[in-house]
Parts: sequence; structure tokens; C-alpha cells
Amino acid sequence: MNLHARIVDELGRLIVEGVLGDGQPLVPEELGRRFSASRTVVREALRVLESKGMVTARPRVGTWTLPPEAWDAIDPDVIAWRVAGPDGHEHLRELVELRLAIEPQAARLAARHRRPGELAAMAAAYALMADAADAEAFRAADAQFHAALVRASGNALIAQLQVPVVAALRARGEPADTLAAHSRVLTQVLAKNADDAESAARRLLETVAAYR
Repeated sequence: MNLHARIVDELGRLIVEGVLGDGQPLVPEELGRRFSASRTVVREALRVLESKGMVTARPRVGTWTLPPEAWDAIDPDVIAWRVAGPDGHEHLRELVELRLAIEPQAARLAARHRRPGELAAMAAAYALMADAADAEAFRAADAQFHAALVRASGNALIAQLQVPVVAALRARGEPADTLAAHSRVLTQVLAKNADDAESAARRLLETVAAYR
């Protein structure tokens, strides 16, 4: 991670934790001394955070943090910072609720539309999950599986929601003992059983919710 990316990450985490902000402006010169970085690098990092809705910068007013409701809730970095933050458990619950609203319907549509490329991607990801040598490998393959499932819906709007789904899985993966549940989702999608595919996806996510 280069200096610019490190500062973005550190600032994002500190804002989520409430260490920065709290009625005080973010002064580039002070942040530069804190991170041993130039004012230019700090300003670039602040612009990234502004694009994520976490800060606002105005001439003669300065740069200030914004409340959580202004943040880009489906930005992968924001999700990761919030999961790792003081309200991480609550945010994980919200992510599971989002997935419960998306993935069962995506599984139903995937069974109907039968998109060969995405079905092949699901099958390949499942094989990687089954062969995963450690938790990190399982998590990466799991994210691929669910991203392919969402894309397989054939609905462009639903497909865009793979971003928070993948971010959620990368932030906190599913347990390895859900492999059989993933197999049931894949089997029902491949068999064109829309009702059963939807039910299998729902049961998988309910298991994940209980695991939280």
C-alpha cells in the first residue's frame, strides 16, 4: 500500500471511529505532520474521502467530516471501515439484511435466465471453495460465488449490488461449514428450479445471519 492509499485508509478509519471530526475541521497541514506526508498528498486523500461522502470541503470554510448518513453506503472502503469500526456488529447485521433482500431473488432469476457465463463462474467459484486450503482462500472464492450469483440474475440493477455483497464477504466471510448450503444453491440454479433456488439462497443467508 503506497503512502496515498495508506493515508486514505487511516483517515477513513479514524473518521468512522470518531477520532477525527467531532466539531473540528480537518487541517491538511496538521494531518501532514501526523502522517509525515506532504500537504498535496493529504489533499488528494481528502478528495478521495469527499468522493465517498465522508468529508466536505468549501473555500474559506475548510474541510469537515460529514455524518454517517451522508457516506456512500455501498462503497467497498466505507463498508470495510464500518465493519471494523465501533458499530461493526450492527453494520454486519445491515449487510446480511441487504443480502437477504437481494440474493434469494437473484437465485430465482438466475435459475430462470440461465446465463451460461455466470453459471460457469458460480460452478468454478464453488470448486475453489471446496478446495480452499485456508480461510482466506475460502473467503475469496466465496465472494466470487456470490458475485456471480448476483450477476446471473440478468437484472442490471441487481447486478450492480454485487459491490456491497462482495465487500461484505471480504470484510467478514462466511463459515466453511456453509459449503453444503452453497452446493444446494448452485444445484437448484443449474436445475432451473426457481422456487428451490430462491429457498436455498434464503436458507444459506439465514444460516449466515445466525452465525453473526
